[in-house]
Parts: sequence; structure tokens; C-alpha cells
Amino acid sequence: MGIRAKLIIIFVVIKVIPLVALALFAWRGQVWLAERVSENVVRMTQTMRATVDEVANSTTLAATKALDESARESLERLTTDTARAVAAFLYDRDADIRSASVLAPDSESYRHFLERRTRRLERSPPWVLAPDESQWVPGPEAVPSYDRPAMRSSNEENARNFNYRQPEATAVLEDRPLFLEMTFVGLDGREKVKVVTSPLMSRDLRDVSKRENTFVKAETYFAALRDLKPGEIYVSDVIGAYVGSNVIGPYTPAAAQKRGIAFDPENAAYAGTENPVGKRFRGIVRWATPVVRGGRVTGWVTLALDHDHIMEMTDHLLPTGDRYSPIADARAGNYAFIWDYKGRSIAHPRHYFLTGYDPQTGEPATPWLDEELHAQWQASGKTAWDFLASVEPFHQQSLKKKGAAAQVKAGQLGMDCRYLNHAPQCTGWMDLTRDGGSGSFEIFWSGLWKLTTAAAIPYYTGPYGKSPRGFGFVTIGANVDDFHRAATEARQYADQVVAQRDMELQGHLDGVMAMIISQVERMARDLTVSTALMVVLVIMIAVWMASFLTRRITAVVNGIRRFEDGDLDRRLPVQGSDEMAHLAESFNEMADRVRESFGRLNEARVKAEEASRMKSEFLASMSHELRTPLNGIIGFAELLRDEAPDEEARENAEIIERSSRHLLELVNSILDIAKIEAGEMVLASQAVPLKPLVVEVAAVHQSTAAAKGLNFSLLQADDLPEALQGDPTRLRQILHNLLNNAVKFTEKGEVGLSVMRGEGCVVFSVSDTGCGIPDEMQDKIFEKFRQVDAFLTRSHGGTGLGLTLARHLVELMGGTMDVRSVVDVGSTFIFTLPVEGERGKDQP
Repeated sequence: MGIRAKLIIIFVVIKVIPLVALALFAWRGQVWLAERVSENVVRMTQTMRATVDEVANSTTLAATKALDESARESLERLTTDTARAVAAFLYDRDADIRSASVLAPDSESYRHFLERRTRRLERSPPWVLAPDESQWVPGPEAVPSYDRPAMRSSNEENARNFNYRQPEATAVLEDRPLFLEMTFVGLDGREKVKVVTSPLMSRDLRDVSKRENTFVKAETYFAALRDLKPGEIYVSDVIGAYVGSNVIGPYTPAAAQKRGIAFDPENAAYAGTENPVGKRFRGIVRWATPVVRGGRVTGWVTLALDHDHIMEMTDHLLPTGDRYSPIADARAGNYAFIWDYKGRSIAHPRHYFLTGYDPQTGEPATPWLDEELHAQWQASGKTAWDFLASVEPFHQQSLKKKGAAAQVKAGQLGMDCRYLNHAPQCTGWMDLTRDGGSGSFEIFWSGLWKLTTAAAIPYYTGPYGKSPRGFGFVTIGANVDDFHRAATEARQYADQVVAQRDMELQGHLDGVMAMIISQVERMARDLTVSTALMVVLVIMIAVWMASFLTRRITAVVNGIRRFEDGDLDRRLPVQGSDEMAHLAESFNEMADRVRESFGRLNEARVKAEEASRMKSEFLASMSHELRTPLNGIIGFAELLRDEAPDEEARENAEIIERSSRHLLELVNSILDIAKIEAGEMVLASQAVPLKPLVVEVAAVHQSTAAAKGLNFSLLQADDLPEALQGDPTRLRQILHNLLNNAVKFTEKGEVGLSVMRGEGCVVFSVSDTGCGIPDEMQDKIFEKFRQVDAFLTRSHGGTGLGLTLARHLVELMGGTMDVRSVVDVGSTFIFTLPVEGERGKDQP
């Protein structure tokens, strides 16, 4: 940053910053005032909104709570009353069995007894598929009630909240016998008298001591009969054949197609409005008591109650404003059902949920299990009830579990609460009725919140006296939203009114906020414009003053830059006698001395280059002159060696010869280096047969390696070119140098030479297992006369020129040379030579 910029910055800091700060303080004060006003207005608006919401919420919550409590009380009362009605109905059957025990055990008496005991069952008219086959609808026999005229009060004083319900005219009533069968069983277990009222029961007299002769082969009551004392009553569980369905929910053609099954609703279980044409569950509850004549038991009379009369107690109940339904609709979530004292479903709108028995074996049907429990059963290899005997009932029931899909597909859906672990309400019902009581709770089930109740059925005859739940319990489920619909609708209306007022209030608030924002923006705009004008004026003055002060400094700087750029004759003008003039004079004196120094340096460089050239020429001519006498010395040494009169003279001649050859090698290397440095090295260019040359060079060093006890390997790739374009003598020289070093510095192991084809080149590798080269010396071994004491000792000899010369020759031939080495492991020297016609390709 220059002096001029610094002067401008100083002036701006002194003048502009206080000016801008003053404007900011003024603007912040205005903004603070606007924010406080806005906050107070918003807070007041929010307080009003919160007050309205709180009033609406508290009112709605109070109304909802009151409606929920009233509905809960009504639903619990309905559940308890239904449970008591079921118990009363069952106790009436106790009276029936006692009356039957005093009758003469003959067919006529039994027939008259059964004819007087009937009860009406309600059935809806036939249902048919809708034209679009999406659902079942009442058939044409159903009597519509929507077109009947509304009933109005005939007295005006009664007109307020006058509410009339149309009579239920859609139900079909039929008288049905209470009992399907009445028998007299002898002491030997054989039926002596039997009267039946339904084709569901066999008319044959059977030996009921054997289970296979009983209803659906599932009754075992004879063993209990023999333990009865006069006046005691035996009552069985609900016995009936299980009716399955592999479709849960509406049984329509679309549902069957989705399941990949034939559309056959008549052979699937009845399910109210979801499948009104399905097969109904047909079961019995058997009563029995001893027949006493002359003070001794002569046999037992039994009555088989039609289970339909028990289901009739809950089939038409609705915990809604409708209160009654001729046909159950399980989809709405508003219906009643019954469970026995063990938690098994015995009355339900969907008959495939009723537990039953396999009529082929008489064993209980497999109940619907959750996925995890089903997988454990399958893995056990046991029958269902052998496996379930060791399973803890009501184990970790949770909505997070899923019913076994395999059982849905197979149509095994009987609901036994003990193992229905994906329905946690089972545990809730058992808790509520543990001591014979009743109650309710809410649970999220089938996509909606339901209030579900449970009330124990206080019937304690026979085996049911051992359970605090008596016969079992009644449960009713109802959609919670239906209870407080009136409060919800009132809240929705209140929300609409509040929303309308809120919009109006928001409009006023937006107007106030817009006025505040407009005032702040105008204030900001005025401050910005005035401050900007003053800042521009201050900066202009600062620039003028800085320019005036720094003009001469700029001239000095420009002069120095031109001198730096090479204008050595450039000098600064000297004006006046102030500090700037003294600075210009000092610079001019320095420039004169620098120019003189550059002149002397240039002369020294020319002389150094000339001396280097003369040195190289001298070395080249001296080396050439030295070779002639050396060759003569070598020749006379060989002659003396061959004609030596004794061994001592021969050894002396060999010493002369070796020394002379070593000196000749040194001279040749110096001559080659000198020629390269002088730029006089000329290489031959001819086709060099590659493989023969490599074999020839390898043969020379193979014997030397063998003499040292080293292995020598030669590897040549099959895809090598026939010839290389280059200087064969220099290629041999490079290979000899590298192989000679490899053998020389390897004491044990092996020496290898490989020739491979690379990308546009031939790659030569000479490797050994010698002493290796330290990392820090690997770049220095290619320097002239360089040896490393750590791995090249005087015992090996050498000039230190071999690797330098080899790398120079490789580079002159267009290649590269490198080394890879690890101390005490070995070294590998790699060099490449280009292949003619492939020089443009990448080389490794």
C-alpha cells in the first residue's frame, strides 16, 4: 500500500468515519424506536389472539371432556348392562336344564320341552354387490326409511329439541329354537334318547364317552358328567367348527384379485357388511345335569344351546346415535363382541375371528399369531398347541408387532387374546376384568382412536365359577371422534369466527407496521444521501491533498522501476535541496556503481566460459595424446609378460599391463566426458540388432559373475523390436558399465539383466542384490568422480565416471536413466531408449 493510499485512508479515518458513525447512531435510534413500537403492537395483537384461543380452547375442551365422560359412562353402562343380560340369559338356561332333569327321559317329553323354548333372531335382508362391485349393499328386499315423512310435535310446547326415530323395519325376525339338541345319556356314556331341532346335529344315538362321536369331534364332557353330584350343572365352552377367510375386510372381486384367489365369498366366513353372504360360525354351549330317580343317578340330561342366541346379544348393538344395526359393520369401528373367560373370541361381526375347532381332528384351530411367534412355532417343528403350551400368554403385546401374513393367506385368523400379541388391547381387557369388574380405555387401532370397554359376564355356574370373569367379558369399541362431534363442530365454527377477526386485526397490524417501516426507510434514505454526499466530498479533498504530497514520491518510484526493468542509464531528476532531492542524488550514485558492477560481471562470465571451453579442448587433446604412449606401454607389457624368464618378471609385467589399462580406461572416460561437455560427441545412427547385442554383452559378464559365485539371469520380452536405431558401441558401453558395477558390488545373490517393451521405448533393467545405495546419495552417484564411502570402497576400484558417462550417453540417444535402491537389499538401474517411429508416445 503506497503513501498516497495511506494518506487518503488516514484522512478518511479522521473525517469520514465520525461522519458515518454519527449517521448510524441517528439511524439506529430511529430503528430502535420503530422496533419498540412494533413489538408493543405485535405483543398486544398476540395477547388478544392468545386470549381468544384460550377461551375457545378451554370452552371446547370442557365441552369435549363433558361429552367424552358422558359417552364413556353411557358406553360402560351399555357394556355392563349387556354383560348382565348375557349372564341372565345363561342363568335362564340353568333353569332350563334343571327343568329338563325332572322330565321323563323319552322323545315325546323332550320334543315338547324344546318346542316351548324358542327365541327370535334378527337377520338383515339379503345383500348384493353394488353395480361397480366395490362394496356390498342391501338388496331390493330392504325397506328404505329415508323417504318417510319427518315426525313433528303436535303441541308447540313440546317442539323444542323434538327428536323422533323411525322404526327399524329392515330387520327380518325369525323364531329359532334355543337348543339344537336334547339328549339323555346313560351311565355307560351312550345316548339313550335324542331330539334335535337342526340338521347341524346328528340324529344318531352315539357313545359320547368317545370324543370322535361328539359335536365336531371336540366335546369331552362325559368325564365331567361322572363327577357331577345331584343338582350340579355342567356348562361347556363354546364348541363349533372354525370358519376361515383369506380376505380381511370387504370381500369384493377386487380384494380377491389382489390376493390372487378366486372370488368365492359364499365359502368364506360371514363378516357382516364386508361379506354378508359368507358362511356363519355355528356353535353350541352344552348344559348337563344328573337325572335322579329313586335317590340315585340314572343318567344325565344335556341341552345344546344354539350359539347364535349368544351372538344375538351383541350383533346389533351400536355405541353411536343409531344405537341399532340389522347387520354389523366392523369397518366403522363401532360394534360389540364377546370373549370367553380365557380371552377367546366367541362373538364378533367377523366370524373368521371366532375361535373354533378343526372338525376333522377335534383339536382347537390354530389361533392368529404375530410374525415373531409364528416364526418360532414354524422353527419348533411341533404342533401348534404343543408349541403354545410352553409360550407365556399375553407376552409383550404391542401395536408395533404385526399379525402373521402366512396365516392371513391360509385363512387362520381365530383370535385368542392369550397369543394375539399384536393387539395390546387384549391385555387391557384382561386387566379391567381381572376381578370381575369393568371399565374402559382409549387405544389407537385400525387408523383411529377408539374408546374400548370391557365388562365381566357375572355367570358362575359350573366351571365358570372358578374364574372371576365368570363366563367371559363383553367389549364394545367406539370411535372417540363420534362422542364429541358436537363440540368439535362448535370449535370449528369458533375457529372460523376467530380466523375472520384475526384477518381483520392482521390488516390493521399490517397497516401500522407499513407506516413504521415507511418512516424508517425515509429516515434511512435521507441519512444515506446526505452522508454519501459528505463522504464523496471528503474523499475528493483527501485525494487532492494526497496527490499533491505524493507526486514527487511517485516520480522516484517510477524511476526506480525503470532501472529495475533494465534501463541502467535511467537517472532521477534532482530538484531543490530537500530530502527528496538528497534521495534522488543517492539513487543516481548507486545506479552508477551498479552499472559498473554489471560490466565487470559480464567480463568475468565471458572469461569463465572461454576458460571452460579451453579446458575441455585441452582435456580432449591431452587424452588423445596420452592414449598413444599408453597403448605402447600396454603392448610392451604384454610382450614382457609373454617372454618373461621367471614368475616374478611375469607378475611385474601383468601389474604394468593392468595399471596401463586402468589408466587408458580413465583417459577414455575423460575424453568422452570432455567431448560431451564440448558438444563434440557424435553418435552413430544405424539399425542395431537388439537381442544378439544383449546376449553378447551378457555373456561377457556371466562368466565373471559365476567366478564370484553369483547367479546371472537374462530376461528378454517376446515383443521386443528386431532392431533399435542408434549407436551399438555406445549401447554396449552403457550395458558393460552397469553390469560391471552390478557384479563388482555384489558379494552374494544374483545379478540380472531384463529387456522389456514399453510405451514407445525399450526398457533396460540391471539389478543386483549388493550393498545398495542410501536415499540421500541416489541423485549424486551420476556426478563426475563421485563415490560413496558407505557402499563404494577403495577395494572395488573405479574412477567414478562410469555412471556419469552412461547417463550422458543415454540422454544423447534420446532416453532416460534412473536408479531404485535399498541399502543391504540391492539396486536396480533402469534406462530407456526410444523405438524408431514411436518417439511421440509416452515413455515410462
